[in-house]
Amino acid sequence: MPDTTNASPMPMHNDKPFYGYHVDAIQEQYAQRAAPSVVSFFMERLTPGMSVLDCGCGPGTITQGIARAVAPGNVIGCDLEPGMVARAAALAEDADLPNLSFQVGNILDLPFEDNTFDAVVSCAVTEHLSEPVKAMSELGRVVKPGGIVGITRTDWSATLVSPPCDALTRFFDLFERGFHLQGGTMNGGKHLGGMLRDAGLTVVDLFPAFGSAHTPEAVDNMVGGWAEWIENLPLFDRIIEEGMVDRATLDAMCAEMREWAAQPGAFAATAGCRAIARKD
Repeated sequence: MPDTTNASPMPMHNDKPFYGYHVDAIQEQYAQRAAPSVVSFFMERLTPGMSVLDCGCGPGTITQGIARAVAPGNVIGCDLEPGMVARAAALAEDADLPNLSFQVGNILDLPFEDNTFDAVVSCAVTEHLSEPVKAMSELGRVVKPGGIVGITRTDWSATLVSPPCDALTRFFDLFERGFHLQGGTMNGGKHLGGMLRDAGLTVVDLFPAFGSAHTPEAVDNMVGGWAEWIENLPLFDRIIEEGMVDRATLDAMCAEMREWAAQPGAFAATAGCRAIARKD
């Protein structure tokens, strides 16, 4: 098995995960994700009996859907954050999925042998990395020849907001600047195909995708979630320390964002790209 002793550690700030994965409210946001809505492009290529790795599984709700689709095939969800892995295992306890397990794992140095899985998927993980191509190469290493790798990658350089909201514009800018502090980007989805090719994989399918909200409940959930990020993520503590903004301004932004979301007819959409690649 690969040597994982030098694996990159979880990005931290003031002894807390930089992206706030330890916060209950943030974990709950991730727990709302489901396989049919997030990785339908990947699910349609799965068949019963396949072995699958979900890398960066978070609380494992997407992984549960994959396990149901390929049962009795073995499915593993791995994540760098132990708290997320614990949450995933707890949420799966009553799911009656004996083919599903979770473990801590680093996408840059996975604890699996070469050619282990029939399919591998990773959702909204490579945005956080300074070496996304290395991560994609690692996903390619653990998938079998002829197997597939599914990736989702955000690209917030294409956002749609109506009516205009200065606080949302400022949020997108500050969030991206926070990602830059760790070498990541929320604006790189457009480059996903080239990254997969650089990782030695053959791109089979590549397309843009938007996540949008237009009903009052959906807009409140999306924009309220972003406000919770501002309030809870150590990322924003770090950008305060870097002199990019102060806490009073962030608090005012959260209030403006929530007020905007309460307007009838408010609409927001963010973009990304989805890809299926094959290991030849």
